[in-house]
Amino acid sequence: MRNYLGLAIGVVLLAAGLTVLGRPRPAEHRSAPATLAPVVELALTLESDRLTPATMSVPKGARVRLRVESRGTRAVSLTLAGYEDRLAIPALSPGANWSGEFIADRPGEDFAWLLGGVPAGRLAVTGSHLVDGHR
Repeated sequence: MRNYLGLAIGVVLLAAGLTVLGRPRPAEHRSAPATLAPVVELALTLESDRLTPATMSVPKGARVRLRVESRGTRAVSLTLAGYEDRLAIPALSPGANWSGEFIADRPGEDFAWLLGGVPAGRLAVTGSHLVDGHR
């Protein structure tokens, strides 16, 4: 009887050990490193009814850091047609500077910079409109 008790205890301990060893371990959280958007710095100068540079381009998906300097003699508004929902530049008084960021994720050749509602420049966002991996 004593041998059976020792055998039973041994079987229970062996089963418990195998259960612990065989239990799936939580997988280490190894997410792929987030792909950081390339940063593109753009500096715009406003003078009278002119925007310098008048044309510029950035790659699709870039984080655009925009700096705007107003050298005009009156307050002006500047908007980027097609990105109004992502880029809100307040009216700029003479001598004012403004900085902001947006993600250029809408490809196209003719995003117009509107100075007081009038086209004064163009931004091209280069790259495919297709999502990576899709045809």
